[in-house]
Amino acid sequence: MSRTDTFAPGNVVVVRDEDWLVTSVDESSDGPVLNAQGLSDLVRGQDAVFYPSLDRIKLNDPRDTTVRPDDSPKYRRSRLWVESTLRKTAVPLSDDSLTVSPRMLARQLGYQHKAVAKALDPATLRPRILLADAVGLGKTLEIGMILSELIRRGRGERILVVTPRHVLEQMQHEMWSRFAIPFVRLDSQGVARVKQKLPANRNPFSYFRRVIISIDTLKQERFVHDLRRHPWDAVVIDESHNVTNTATLNNRLASILAPQADALILASATPHNGSRESFAELVRLLDPTAVKADGDLDAKRVEQLTIRQHRHSAEVAEEVGADWAERLDYHPAAKLTAFPRRGHRNNCCQAVAVHPRRACPPAQTLLKETCR
Repeated sequence: MSRTDTFAPGNVVVVRDEDWLVTSVDESSDGPVLNAQGLSDLVRGQDAVFYPSLDRIKLNDPRDTTVRPDDSPKYRRSRLWVESTLRKTAVPLSDDSLTVSPRMLARQLGYQHKAVAKALDPATLRPRILLADAVGLGKTLEIGMILSELIRRGRGERILVVTPRHVLEQMQHEMWSRFAIPFVRLDSQGVARVKQKLPANRNPFSYFRRVIISIDTLKQERFVHDLRRHPWDAVVIDESHNVTNTATLNNRLASILAPQADALILASATPHNGSRESFAELVRLLDPTAVKADGDLDAKRVEQLTIRQHRHSAEVAEEVGADWAERLDYHPAAKLTAFPRRGHRNNCCQAVAVHPRRACPPAQTLLKETCR
């Protein structure tokens, strides 16, 4: 009998006081080699290799389980266990129906469900989407619904949300109050405290399963090494137009996180600032193959990766059009004055259309070189 017959994939073993799931068993000159994935809290999601010749490995044999009768009223404990097991059982990836997001604490809007369904297209192995809806259409709710569906499908165990500092608390509150997704908010000091609790070879970003952190904190050089070594089930980058400049630390951070994420969600109400290169950089983060060698975009692939809706879109207007006040255009007549000549420094403000609040300093700044 081969020594590998002692262990088999699917076995749960106890090694170094932690529970591990055996994923495969190989043979070596020293005997069997166990490839395992952590199950208990300290090692959850971690991969490891164990040698029975070196480690004391205890096999959790189901035959050793002691069966006890349920003496709770109406078998309450058994029914709760069955229900909790069903809730934890992942929905098949082929199921494209929305299973949990329609029951969340949010107004049910069809155009938002359209964005979620597009992100969860079964034909896409790695969900990638740019949420480019206009301001006020609920991109945060769409993010929450997408994450909820990923979690229900067993693809949202490790989630990272990166936002600007001023919306950090709001995003955390929305995810918890509406979708019951708890995120741990971290800053530089928080990461430092986590590192103090862990062994030197342990990645601090693996300590918490779901983390929300500001982009200004995460882009620091000291976090780069750990970020390159830690995979995520889903990464969300809010206000993603801030990562389009390739010469910035924001872009470097996004470039590190994108390949490490199974699902990537970019959100921005202004994804295109008029620069073709900037928009191409957003698309490149989602799918590098969607940007050709000459810089041109694959229009079909871009359409699959992005969703852009505004108040005049048919589905939006049908559902929330009545909630938007009609905009009345006002075109006042303005009399243009002559542009000041050089040397007429005192007439700078009179030569431009001054804002009703008399914001002359910006105008003076713009004409500073001309007026000299």
